[in-house]
Amino acid sequence: MKHYPIFLVFAFLFLSKAAVATPDALFYPAGEDETSAHSTVESCCGNPDSLRDNPGRRLFGEVSLLNVGLRARFSSLDVLGDVSPEEFREYDVAANFSLPWSWYTQTGWGAGTRLMTSIGALHGAGKTAQVASFIPLLAFGSQDGKFTLDMGAGGALLSRHRFGTQNFGGHFQFALTAGAGIPLFRRIGIGYRYMHYSDSGIYGPHSTGADFHMLEITYRF
Repeated sequence: MKHYPIFLVFAFLFLSKAAVATPDALFYPAGEDETSAHSTVESCCGNPDSLRDNPGRRLFGEVSLLNVGLRARFSSLDVLGDVSPEEFREYDVAANFSLPWSWYTQTGWGAGTRLMTSIGALHGAGKTAQVASFIPLLAFGSQDGKFTLDMGAGGALLSRHRFGTQNFGGHFQFALTAGAGIPLFRRIGIGYRYMHYSDSGIYGPHSTGADFHMLEITYRF
């Protein structure tokens, strides 16, 4: 377990460097002037000016990578509707993607849809599990992603579901989340996130979920 934070730091640095190192040759191929290259890009990907207006690193269509981040979670023994018999820690790498549906005013403030993904390690009662989550979000705030307030619901997969006296019930868990983020320095941001894991009774009445309070540090594209 002690090696997971180091691994996640290196993964965070790799993702940040790889995403910002896209060469200009991608937009202006050799042998073409700027005007013809502009037309080439517009024909296959849309207007390049609109790409710059859309925050994040464009991946395909209207989907962009907004930020990547490192998160450290500490659980609470108080769980929604129950009490957790064990306490957990989780470390993970997260990536947030913008989705096509958004509503922003000319001032740059409004609401948009996102997909939050993460992969990491969950540790409790001397046991460690790998965990991955996929959670659609509704985000309010600035269009550039500097100031955000979001909430959403999705799912998480755990490689194990028994930790000492606590049984999550099964490998799949429903995930509820709410968070807020602000800029810290240039493209670096800091935020708080609440996360709740629960099987919602699909595995029977004897399972218990977990609540997490986490600090996250993000790199914004």
